[in-house]
Amino acid sequence: MIRPFIGALAVILLSLRLALLPAAADKPAAVRSGDGGAFFLEGTSLYLSFAAMDLDGARVLGNADQVFFVPRLKPSLGFGIGFGRRFRSGLWSVSYLVSGHDATLRGRDSSAVSRLVQVNARTFLARSSALRPFLHLGLNFPWLKVRDGVADRDGRLHDARYAGLGVNIGAGALAPVSERMFFSASLLYRYNGYLYAYGPVKGIDVTDLFDDVTGPRHTRFLRAPVIALELSLGYEL
Repeated sequence: MIRPFIGALAVILLSLRLALLPAAADKPAAVRSGDGGAFFLEGTSLYLSFAAMDLDGARVLGNADQVFFVPRLKPSLGFGIGFGRRFRSGLWSVSYLVSGHDATLRGRDSSAVSRLVQVNARTFLARSSALRPFLHLGLNFPWLKVRDGVADRDGRLHDARYAGLGVNIGAGALAPVSERMFFSASLLYRYNGYLYAYGPVKGIDVTDLFDDVTGPRHTRFLRAPVIALELSLGYEL
């Protein structure tokens, strides 16, 4: 699953490097942010692929009041907006990311919307070149809405929502576009866990639900690893 993303990122980085060679030969890349940092706004496009771990499309969790049909999510595109501050050593940012996905629930077609607030740091590995590779580390606050993903005790379907916490690690590169603008490309591995489920009755801890409704108590959160390719354009204020 990760190979297509690595290939895409390699092509992007190579194209950026070739485009920047003439400018780098004439003068150093413009960097406006000093040690004090410069604030910026950022727009992001992304491609997400959820691994079929606990989100397998076959799992059912529930109790006497509500039954959750855990989805299998197909890969999809998304977008986001954010803000942050850039320094010579790297940058930090806060982003809101959203993507829509086709989903399956025990053979039934549905859809889902994934939302995420991401707090991340990108630390430069090289500071003197125009193309700056970086390590990407972040903390995530994800939530997921699934159409007709939960049934009440009368069998009527309602939208299900899941909320949780996650972390991400990755790598990428940043390149200047102009004196104020820069382009950033990141390949990320996110490890998200959905801790709470919300249906027609009330929100509930996932570990207070039961496998197949009448089985044993579910003992852990819903694991939802994600591979993501993020392409961002930032503008320093």
